[in-house]
Formats: sequence, C-alpha cells, structure tokens
Amino acid sequence: MFQGTDPYVTLLIFTAAVLAVSLAGAYIPLLKKMSARQMHLMVALSAGIFLGILFFMLLPETFEGSDEAMDIIPWIAGGFLIVLAVDVILKWKHMATCPCEECDDREHGHQLTSASAFIGLAIHAAVDGIVLSIALGAGDDIAAVALVGIALHKFVELFALSSTFMLTGIEKKGALFYMIVFALITPAAALLSMPVIDIAEGMDAMVPLAIATGTFMYVGIYALLPEAFHERRDSIVSFVLVVAGMVIIALTSMLLGGHAH
Repeated sequence: MFQGTDPYVTLLIFTAAVLAVSLAGAYIPLLKKMSARQMHLMVALSAGIFLGILFFMLLPETFEGSDEAMDIIPWIAGGFLIVLAVDVILKWKHMATCPCEECDDREHGHQLTSASAFIGLAIHAAVDGIVLSIALGAGDDIAAVALVGIALHKFVELFALSSTFMLTGIEKKGALFYMIVFALITPAAALLSMPVIDIAEGMDAMVPLAIATGTFMYVGIYALLPEAFHERRDSIVSFVLVVAGMVIIALTSMLLGGHAH
C-alpha cells in the first residue's frame, strides 16, 4: 500500500489517522453533560477496556518477544514503578502546598487521579511512537497492523482519559486541549525516534514495549479501577461494565489475530 512512499510521508498519513481516531475517543465522553454516577460508570467501562488490553494484548505480545520471562518482568516492573513514583511525588507536593483542610476530598482526588493517568499514559504513548517507527521500517504489512493496534489503543486511552478529566469539573475546551496534546505524543515520538532507528537498524521493540506495559498496568489497576468503584452503590453495575470492557477487547484481540501492534 505504501511501497515506494517516503517513510516521513507515510508517518504523516498515519498521524492523521491516529489523530482522527484519538479525538473521536476523547470527544465521546464530552458529548453530553453526565451525572457523577454516569461518569463513574463510564470510567468502569474504560477500566475494563484497559485491563482487557493489558491481559489480552500487551502482556502476551510483550512475553512473545522473549524466550525468558525474567528478561521481561524487570522492565514491566520498572514501567509500573516509574509512574508510581511520579504519582507519589505529585501527591506529596500537593499535600505540602495545598491550603485546603480537606485535601482528600473528591475534587482533589479526581485531579490527582487524572494527573497520574495522564503521565502514565503519556509514557505509553511515547513508546507507541517508537514502536510505530520500528514498524514503518519493517514493511507495509507490519506497519498496517501497527496502525490498527495503535489507533485502537489511542481511542481507548483518550476515551478513558477524557472520562477521568470529566470528574475534575474542567471545562470542555480545557479538556480538549489536554486531549489534543496527548494525541500528538505518539506521532511526535515516532518522528523523533525515526532517525535513531534508521541508524540502529533492526532495533528490538521488546524493552520499550515492556516498559509501556508496566505503565498501562499502573493506570488500569491503580488509577482507573479504584475510581470505577468510587460509587459503592453501583459496585455490581461497575463490575459488570469492567467485565464487559474486558470481553470487548478479548473479542477484538481474536479478530486482530492476537496482536495489538
């Protein structure tokens, strides 16, 4: 399809496609004003989709790239701990400077959750850009599969991120600004990493993919899942939505042949 096309032109085409899908995912939660209950249920569905991508796409693909599990696990743990450290620092700085007597109220909690989710997903988005660069240099078929997988990731990530930003009470324009910035991270990382990958021909994506898996694990389990069950009266409904999200991704993974990138 892209045979003979300059890689940077192909990247531009991919960027347009990823941005369109990303912004669609970001805008869906902003279409109508929802109650706090509806927003938490939407986060529950997002959490299930995240866990589905983690268990049915990222973890199998990450371990597929190595003969030894112990070659992978430290990098996954490293990705998890990087975002955990950032989250701890954010909360520590907030508690040290916030004049409010109730720093653990819902609004503050949602703001910190959104911040940690944004940072964790930003790391994953940057790694997606590196993976996309590697795929572009590996042939049309691999690049096409990478585009489908990354576009799916971006849709889900922006949907979940937009849902958590809604809980903070931020205006729609402000939320969209952050979503656009986030959507640009992957193509920017791809553009910046292309010259390096050209030099290091045959670069293995295993390490960045494992780190990205760790960050995805943190956001899904530590940031989104607790928020999904924030409204205790809806615990059963939230559980059903989490399971539904995982099933959706399991079926999608089967359709894609078990490959996300």
